[in-house]
Amino acid sequence: MDKFDELFKKHPDYPSKLEGVIDMKIVRNRRNPKYYEFNLIRQNGLIEDISYRCCINTRNSNHDFLNAMRNCINPQIQDFKRLSKKECEFCKDTNNIHIDHIYMFKNLVSDFITIQDKKNIPTKFDDNIDNMAIFKKEDVDFSNEWYSYHSVHATLRPLCAKCNLSRSKTI
Repeated sequence: MDKFDELFKKHPDYPSKLEGVIDMKIVRNRRNPKYYEFNLIRQNGLIEDISYRCCINTRNSNHDFLNAMRNCINPQIQDFKRLSKKECEFCKDTNNIHIDHIYMFKNLVSDFITIQDKKNIPTKFDDNIDNMAIFKKEDVDFSNEWYSYHSVHATLRPLCAKCNLSRSKTI
């Protein structure tokens, strides 16, 4: 475990996360068996996972906020992907299709924020199974408003990875 001490010191819940730990093992993630996770074994026999992603990601609240906004509308993105033509709107490629916001995502977020009461904008987040930021349960009203706003105002399209990633991000 000594080899991981420096990594685990970067966890946001350090040092309490490591209290009473006597060993560690790497096991398949129960929820998603294609991934592995670290399990901490405590003196009392309890086993708790620790996310290496939390240790290596230097997250800030703006990054978390945008991730929570993206995670919130992910069902809309997945529905569009499932129902859309699996072909890039620009080059007609059918490989590695991404779903792109024609009016950029960051602009949709900015527009949405301008109509919100600033004191109700979330600043703290929970993590999903992939340790990505999601809205807390107490922010359900904000989350639902964003979900509805995105549903009405977002225009999506399929693009191949090359066209999507080469698209100007300042439009």
